[in-house]
Amino acid sequence: MSVWYCIPSKRSPAEANICLDKWRAQGYKVALWRDSGDEPIDCDLMLSGEYPGYAQAVNALCREVLGRDPDCTWCVTGGDDIEPDQGKTADEIAAECSAYFKRMNGYQGSLSTPKTNLDHWACATFGVMQPTGDGHGIETICGSPWIGREFIERAYGGDGPFFHGYTHCFLDNELQEVAKKLGAFWQRPDLTHKHNNWMWTTGVKPAFLETAYSRAHWDKYLRLFTERKAAGFPGHEVCSKVTA
Repeated sequence: MSVWYCIPSKRSPAEANICLDKWRAQGYKVALWRDSGDEPIDCDLMLSGEYPGYAQAVNALCREVLGRDPDCTWCVTGGDDIEPDQGKTADEIAAECSAYFKRMNGYQGSLSTPKTNLDHWACATFGVMQPTGDGHGIETICGSPWIGREFIERAYGGDGPFFHGYTHCFLDNELQEVAKKLGAFWQRPDLTHKHNNWMWTTGVKPAFLETAYSRAHWDKYLRLFTERKAAGFPGHEVCSKVTA
């Protein structure tokens, strides 16, 4: 069993490693998306290229991780300003998540059952878990979620875990809504992913977030989210068979 932290990172290696070292210390492997031309960061997997937006970058990282690491059961995402829960290791939380969703989904097989024999998504890693101990409104979104292997491989027709049309804002709102819709959502106030967001730490917005935090960006993606919610989030449908 392994758990990967999959994020795009724009900060310098020294800045990013303040966060990433804490994930490594708790037993997570690290997969990063770095923009073309940015200095590489030492990690377990790195993809680079022109930044396609958060949703597509994380989707690509998750697919690459699952393709390379058959032992990966859960991927976690967030940002390079988020810290892992300090009370439990990656393996401990992963085991708890798998046990919870195994019960929730009524899965009767073992985790070693070949996935190609499953004809539906009722299994131990079809789920999304969000730690909510940090507060700051995290209860309303999936801002740093644990996402199970089967959810990644099957949600959005196998293109998940995020709808690719978002570049920053509201993709975490949609993930929570979709996971609830699929009966595969769990919030845990006993776990904390501390978010050192600039808004409640330094008060200084990083330059690379200027567009993402602009009114134009917010309005555009709020409109997209609202329209997609009204339509039932088209495209979120689950594959009947595992795709990878």
